[in-house]
Amino acid sequence: MFDRHQDLKVIKRCKRGEEAAFAEILQRYRGPIYSLCFRMTRNSEDANDLAQEVFIKVFGLLDRFDEQYAFSSWLFRIATNHSIDHLRRNRLRFLSLDGVTGRDGEEYELQLPHKGPAPDTMLERKQAIQRLEEVIAELPPHYKAVTLLRHDQHLSYEEIAEILQLPLGTVKARIHRARNLIQQMLKERAYDI
Repeated sequence: MFDRHQDLKVIKRCKRGEEAAFAEILQRYRGPIYSLCFRMTRNSEDANDLAQEVFIKVFGLLDRFDEQYAFSSWLFRIATNHSIDHLRRNRLRFLSLDGVTGRDGEEYELQLPHKGPAPDTMLERKQAIQRLEEVIAELPPHYKAVTLLRHDQHLSYEEIAEILQLPLGTVKARIHRARNLIQQMLKERAYDI
C-alpha cells in the first residue's frame, strides 16, 4: 500500500530538518490519517484536530522511530491509539451516515450519484450501509479499530498486527469476533444485510 523504501528516504530527510520532507509526509498520509480519524469519531472537526495532533506528535517523535519497521505502520498505530484515547476521554456517541456534520456545524445529507442502479436499489444500499455503520460505531474500540483498518483502510492482517503491536493471531481473532458481533447486532435489530 505504501512504499516503505521511499518513506525511509523521506524520514531521513525529516530527521535532518528538511521542511520539504515534512510536507511530503503530510501530503502522502494526510488523507488516510484523516479518514481513519473520521471513521473512528464520525465528526469532521474532531478528525481534523486528531489528524493534526497525530502529525505533530509523529514529527516530535521521529527520533524514536525504528527504521526496521514500516513508517506507515508506526504512523497508523499512533493515529489509531490517539483516536481511541479521544473516544475514551469524550465517550462520544456516533452519527449515522444519514447526517454528517460539516466544518460549519451544519448537518448535510450524503448524496449518492444518480447514475447507476435504480433509486429503490440505491435506497436499499444506503440503508444497509447506514445500519452497518451504526453497528460498527457501537463496537468496543479494540474491535472497531481492527474492523476499520481492515475494511476501510484495506490493510492486511500483518499490517494491522504491526500497527497495533499485536500478535497476528490476536488480530485475526479480533476481526473474527468483530464480524460475529456485527452479525449478532444486526440480527438483534432484525436487519438484513
